[in-house]
Order: sequence, then structure tokens, then C-alpha cells
Amino acid sequence: MAILPGVWRCQGETNGYLIIRDGASLLIDCPATDIAAVLRRCGLPAPELVLHTQVQDEHCREWAAFPDTPVWVPAGSEEIARRSPIYVTACRTRWAADREWQTRGEDPYGIGGCPTERPPLSPLAVRRTLESGERIDWRGIMLEVVALPGSGKHAIGFYWRETGVLFSGDLIHAGGRAVNLYDLERAYELPTGYGELAASLATAHRLAPSLLLPSTGPIIRHPESAVERLQARLAAILAEDISQDAPALTNAIPLRTQERWREVLPGLWQNTNAGNIILFIRKDGDALLVDPGPCLWPGWEEAEVALNADLDMLERDAGLRRVGTALLTHYHGDHVQFCGLLRARYGTSVLATPDVAAVLARPADYRYPCVLDWYGFPFDRLKVDGLLAYGRLFRWHDIPVLPLHTPGHCFAHAAFCLPWQGERVACTGDVLKYGDGPIRLELPILYSDTAWPSRGPAIAFRRLAAWHPTWLLGGHSFACHDPQGTHLAAWRAAVDDLTGKLTALVGKGNLRRAMTPPGYDARRPELM
Repeated sequence: MAILPGVWRCQGETNGYLIIRDGASLLIDCPATDIAAVLRRCGLPAPELVLHTQVQDEHCREWAAFPDTPVWVPAGSEEIARRSPIYVTACRTRWAADREWQTRGEDPYGIGGCPTERPPLSPLAVRRTLESGERIDWRGIMLEVVALPGSGKHAIGFYWRETGVLFSGDLIHAGGRAVNLYDLERAYELPTGYGELAASLATAHRLAPSLLLPSTGPIIRHPESAVERLQARLAAILAEDISQDAPALTNAIPLRTQERWREVLPGLWQNTNAGNIILFIRKDGDALLVDPGPCLWPGWEEAEVALNADLDMLERDAGLRRVGTALLTHYHGDHVQFCGLLRARYGTSVLATPDVAAVLARPADYRYPCVLDWYGFPFDRLKVDGLLAYGRLFRWHDIPVLPLHTPGHCFAHAAFCLPWQGERVACTGDVLKYGDGPIRLELPILYSDTAWPSRGPAIAFRRLAAWHPTWLLGGHSFACHDPQGTHLAAWRAAVDDLTGKLTALVGKGNLRRAMTPPGYDARRPELM
């Protein structure tokens, strides 16, 4: 479809734009559609050049249609466009040996060893890279390269100043919406991509184009108002959303503390160094342990020595004799690290729900961040000793334990609820982990398959609230006494509020679709 003199829109799942001049053509982005047919109707050969606003599979189909045409891509994306050995090796990222968490798992092409950029199915004929500020002179048409990161950390646009047209890539969808949310992810719980998108929208606003030609969705004929609407929606997301309906959270005052441990209730111990271990110790010394991950990261051997010393202390001072059973809330290494140590020391039986067990047994089959191999442990898979069904009670001695499916931190995630010393205790794993202060929410990790609302924390909080816990023991040393459900209700309200703001941010309000990375729907039934 011709949208300007000499400019054709080639529409498939996404958009490409042909600029035709002097019996030749230039193509900006290449969707899966018959662009060759358009060229034949115009009596033209293959394009002389393909420019890309970003390198993602759906925008890079020229490998099939025009395999010999030279391709120019944004700087920083050339290795993924070529599917080079450098890219392949970088996709196997492990946590650095220094175990520093400042990057929050950000990798060159993904998060925590999970690739989040989608390479073309075959290598592109990359001839050069493009930097912001460059000018491309093609047959007298001058295109200015503009940095527009957001949907992709290396994304660019092409501004044709003479016509007022900005080829804007996936900067914005018509109606002032984001194209999707999964391409805004850079790292764990940091809104980096959202901030980049806000800055790029400000750049587009300063350029004041008369027409936006996006790589996804309809043409945007009123750029100023569309950009301003998306800016306002982003500002609502990036604001400090803090619930005023509940008192500030603080970790509960323990009965006593002992080195890296606190006794929350009689016989109920939790480690205090931002680790994940929770221990229920019976009077006969047998214990139920949740998540054998103490979050000690000086190196494998040293951490093993430290945990053995902790267990020695608990045997000496807390009445521990053996850990007969261990439960796993989810598959991240900081929650399962020392299953082997427990088995060797106590003959512990390790139990998990089928979804968690599947990811631990075959982590390479699931494109999730921070599966076992990412941690650099001396093992890259883990077999559990038994399976637990969601919603079905099992008994540890005479105590009923209820596994609940609690997505939000990741889809394959359980909470374990049980009575203890007259209280109702929910061990929530990382669906609830918190420091001190008023309740607020971090943005989700969508590559953990947590699309809202059906696979996000709203369903987890609803299930937890229905069990009426009086104590919430979460990941990373979080402990909260919540006998009236006040704090849990505040979390539910915060999720509802953020859900509304995220829904307003995306096209057609389809939040689940905007939060689901390509390919995830196909694999999920195996975990359900």
C-alpha cells in the first residue's frame, strides 16, 4: 500500500517500508509478507539495501526473501543478526564468579542466561552497523539515525526530515500504547527498559515528526498526541506506587536469634542473611525444611562448610536431629542449592510439585532465567525424590501440609501452608519477599512466564488469602505476622492497581498477550 509518494507499506504480522526512487528500492524492516510481489508490480528488482530499526526475528525475514541484499543493523546487534559464535556463546551466560548481583542478571542478550532477544532464523547479510547521529544518503534521500531504545536496548529510528517522517520501529503502537512489555525487560526487577522508552519518547517528541511509521501496528498520523499519551501512561508505571492502606512492614520480632538464624515461633527457624531456609523442628528433633538455599556465595566449598556449621549449631542449640523432608518452592538455584548436602548428611527426602520438578530435571528445555546451570554449581540438573500435587494435602507426621500454586515470581512456583504452634504459616517462596517499609510492587520478570493477570501474583495472593494464614514466611528472610490479613490485602490492592496501569499501557488492553514472550504458550501445557 502506497502511503506517501514513493513509500510503500508492506504489512504482515509486522510492517516493512519500501522507499522507491530512480528504479531502485530501500527496505526498512522486513516482515513475513510477499514484498517481492510489490516489487514485481512496480517492475523493480530486489532492494538495494535493508535497514533495521532493531534485530528481532519478526522484523528480519529478508534472509528468506532477499538473502543477498546488504543489511545494516543498529550497533550492538550485529552478532545476533549474524547468529555468530559470539552470540551463541553469550547466550550460555553463567553467573559471574564474583557472584555480584548488581547487574540483576542482565546479560548481553538476555536475563540470567535466558535469551530475550529473538535472532532471525538464518543469518542476515550484515555489511555495517549504524550509530545514533549518522546520516544515510541513499539516492538523494537523507535519513538521520536516531537512538530509540526501549523495545530493545539497541533500537533506533530513521528520521526523514525533508518529509517529517519518522520510521519509529517498535517505539510506540497507535493509540499511545506500548507494542509489548516483554521487550522492555533488561534485568530482574529493574524498570530499565521502561525508563529507556520514556527517554526515547522524549526524543521523538523533540523531533516533532508529522507522521510515525511504526514497525508494528497502524500508521500514526497524529504523533504528538500519541507520544504524549504513552508518556503519561509510562509515568504512572514509573511513579513510586506505595500503598497507604496498610502500616509499614517490618520483619517480625523473633523469639530469639542465634548467629545467622532467628526463631520465629517455638521450633520454627529461619535464616536471617537474606537466605531462604525455613525449618520446622519437632520435639523429637525431626525437621521439615523449606528451600535449602542459604544464599551464601563465597564459593561452593566455603558455602558448604558454612551451612554444615549452621546445622551443627541448630543441632546443638535448637534441638535439631535430622531433616527428614525438604520442600522446594521453585527451581532457582538459591532455593535448591544444598539438596545434595541434606541427602548426604540426613538422608533427606526432597519433594516438589511436578512443574518445579520438571524444570529442575530438564532446565535446558525451558527458556527461563536463572535455571540451575546459570549458577555455576557442580550440577546442572536435580532429580527430586517425590512429587506433591497442588491443592492436595500431604502429611508430615501428623501435620497437614497444603501445596498451593502461587505464580508471580515465576510460573512454576509453590507455597506450602501448614499449622504450627496454633498459627497458620504460609511459606511463600519468592512470591512474597520484602524488606521494610510501605508495600510497593516491583515489575514482573516476564521471561519467568508470569503474564498478568492469569499467571501473575493476583492469583497467588488470592489463593493465599483463601487459606487465611496468620504468618507469611517468604523468600530471602522475609517474615510477617499478618493475623487479620491486612498486609496480604494491601498486596492484592497494589497488584490490582498496577494491573490497571499496565493494561492501559498496551494495545487493546490485552495484558496477557503483551506480557507473554513468543513461544511460551506452546511450552506451558507441559508444566500444567
